[in-house]
Amino acid sequence: MKPQNELALIVAYYLSRFDKQGYSLLGYKSFTDATKGVGLILGVKPRTIQGMRDEFDPYHQNDRVGWVRELRGSRLKTFKTFQETDDVTLLEIVKEILQNKEFKNTEEYQDIHALLGERAEPSKRDTNPVFILRGPTGKAAETFFLEYFKNKALPIAGKIIDSRDFGCGYDFEINDGKQSHFVEVKGIASADGGILFTNKEWQTALKYGEKYYLVIVKNISAVPEITVIQNPASKFKPQKNVYTTLQVNWSVSNKVLSHSGESPIS
Repeated sequence: MKPQNELALIVAYYLSRFDKQGYSLLGYKSFTDATKGVGLILGVKPRTIQGMRDEFDPYHQNDRVGWVRELRGSRLKTFKTFQETDDVTLLEIVKEILQNKEFKNTEEYQDIHALLGERAEPSKRDTNPVFILRGPTGKAAETFFLEYFKNKALPIAGKIIDSRDFGCGYDFEINDGKQSHFVEVKGIASADGGILFTNKEWQTALKYGEKYYLVIVKNISAVPEITVIQNPASKFKPQKNVYTTLQVNWSVSNKVLSHSGESPIS
């Protein structure tokens, strides 16, 4: 399958799943406008995109009947690949496809190409250990923060609620009696390193602004140092990464963290 048709399938799946909201979120006034716009960007006929969307319609909740037939081949692979992808992540992937003119030349495309079952192999990314999420490190950081909060009542005094198992974009909620504040804890094993926000965490940071705190615990394997950054979304411009797991995350490098102006708290 040609790259433009492969990408058109992903957009068509999105348009079927999101229905009317789908083209609106992309800045189009109607589905017809969307097929023309997407077709122009990807080099695919609007009718082809509509036909692709119709094949996915019977599997989504919308008013269209679509093509009532069993999904096969590339259509089935696309459906299986993206059906468990959350709405925010799928939207980010589609925006990347449509807004990045060089997307077909990126490693992200090669990964998706391989994931959809073509012959290409997933790109072999250079693994930077700075950005590897390590479970034990994160748990140690959270434990350290809880003890720190118990003794210092920082970043803000109040009743703390453990939200780690809720998947809500932050680890802890602190209610000061008037309103809630939200804390995301990140751990770094050494004295230097960057961090990763999941897409949910970054979107939550953008949503809550001054009420969202990033707590970084560095040097966990030796003498931990804690840094608190209020409203990280206003201070960082992270790099967006789209991976073969079809999750979107946002990375803040060690260099950017070092120049944030925030100092460890004693």
